[in-house]
Amino acid sequence: MDRPTGLQPIARSRISHQAVIQLWRLIRDGYWSPGERLPPERELAEQLQVSRGSLREALRILEVAGVVESRQGDGTFVREGPGLGLLSPLAVIFGASGDLVGDLLEVRMIVEPQIAARAAVRATADEIAEMNAAVAAMASLLDREGVALEALEHDRAFHRAVARASHNEVAVRVIELINQTLQEVRRHFVASTERLRRAHERHLEILAAIEAHDAPGASAAMTRHLTEIEGYILSEALGNQGDATATGEGGR
Repeated sequence: MDRPTGLQPIARSRISHQAVIQLWRLIRDGYWSPGERLPPERELAEQLQVSRGSLREALRILEVAGVVESRQGDGTFVREGPGLGLLSPLAVIFGASGDLVGDLLEVRMIVEPQIAARAAVRATADEIAEMNAAVAAMASLLDREGVALEALEHDRAFHRAVARASHNEVAVRVIELINQTLQEVRRHFVASTERLRRAHERHLEILAAIEAHDAPGASAAMTRHLTEIEGYILSEALGNQGDATATGEGGR
């Protein structure tokens, strides 16, 4: 069987997690249909160029996440059920290990673009001024050393201001809860000069759309921003270095 398009040999650390991502993408994209049996372990391991042990671990993670199911004596099958369109690979990996990081980022990806869209429709002049102040405060720190944590506070203030401008109290509380829970993760993965600069650029895009009362534009800009965040964290989870991402766009 030829290697499916997009299935590449794996040669970095955290091999089983990288195998999860490749298999997840193929299933998401319909290479194997719901109810279809995956190729035998030996064949898949050869295609991925990983050990059968690493492949089994990847399949275990996907099974825990509800993506595949193992049938004794019959092989591994793609599960019938909802599609994977909203399922994040981070949620698959972290969820299987009992970590809430993936779940929280997935929830944020679902709700915050819609919050930004509503802010574009509902924001008052004072609320837009609050967003501008947070963006300006963050910008003032980008050329200074040792202020990453302070810059992250202004980052958080910007997201809080966007949520408030949605005029939905539940949205404000949800975003604040997610940001509080992810505080240490953000410090570890986002607190570099380059990533903070890129976060600032994304904030400017979001703010411009909100100022223009462009709801679709605000939603799209927020989605790009959050995709970059996920890219950083997923890159680190897979053992990669630098700003390469595994989710399709560059990082925050």
